[in-house]
Amino acid sequence: MVAALPNYIKMHSYGEYVFDWAWADAYQRNGLDYYPKALTAVPMTPITGPRLLTSLPASYSSSLMGAVIQWIEQNHFSSWHLNFLTPEAAESLSQGDLLRRRDIQFHWHNDNYQNFDDFLAVLKAKKRKNIRRERKPFQDADWSFEWLDGHTASVDDWEAFYRMYRNTFDKKGGWAQLSDSFFQSVAKAMPNQTLLLLAKRQGKPVAGAFYMRSNRGLYGRYWGCFEDVEFLHFETCYYQGIDYAIKQGLELFEPGAQGEHKLARGFTPTFTHSLHHVTHPNFRQAIRHAIEEEHAWLDIRLAEYLEHSAYTES
Repeated sequence: MVAALPNYIKMHSYGEYVFDWAWADAYQRNGLDYYPKALTAVPMTPITGPRLLTSLPASYSSSLMGAVIQWIEQNHFSSWHLNFLTPEAAESLSQGDLLRRRDIQFHWHNDNYQNFDDFLAVLKAKKRKNIRRERKPFQDADWSFEWLDGHTASVDDWEAFYRMYRNTFDKKGGWAQLSDSFFQSVAKAMPNQTLLLLAKRQGKPVAGAFYMRSNRGLYGRYWGCFEDVEFLHFETCYYQGIDYAIKQGLELFEPGAQGEHKLARGFTPTFTHSLHHVTHPNFRQAIRHAIEEEHAWLDIRLAEYLEHSAYTES
């Protein structure tokens, strides 16, 4: 084997975080089937990566991508989507009729902070005051936050988190796609990379968040709670994550997709990249035009976000 690329045949677009619902709707309105489609991504995980793993020189990537496109068309899929590519991967794999698309996430970057107060010190006074106000209730002795990994989290811990996760999705009318065995399986397979944060009040779990980590970054994914407590989501999913990244000396913290409210809490806008092959020539041209317009809008949006940065110098 000299190359590998994950590919999934899908009958929906849930769990992708690169939203193509408008494309699917346009197909349906024109009497065409958008599904099945093909997806190259880490399922339900909006974290950037190379996607194509190969020991061959970069000059071979065109042939490898061409082989996949040929397979896509032979099997009559409407499209092929490569989501959350690194900028370098998007550049090297981009070719021919592949459409390159961008979106914006909000990431936190560690500027060699020694502690959380160091981080707060570089924020605008109003943002700093707001964060302290949101964190204050959880500095009470009744509250504690416990970081566990695949070695230290028990079966009971994971079962409690799964109930929180399901409870939160059910209340919002969402689809909790991950099974109760998923979290424990990942913890067993990657114990050092899998993290569970439990928020406890008087020793009883109230909320939890599921994280993954690498040698350089922390990645926040899913959260859940048994009861709604003001600012608990921000503390569990953002501030505790920033604090953990500082203490562990990690370079960045990606808290997941979307969320303009992250801007005021020290996260900065960052472009993400995806590539798309659309088989139907007329739809390919129409989607190409839509992406070009979207690019112009995103450039304006990024500039607006930077103007409202939480940092004193941006």
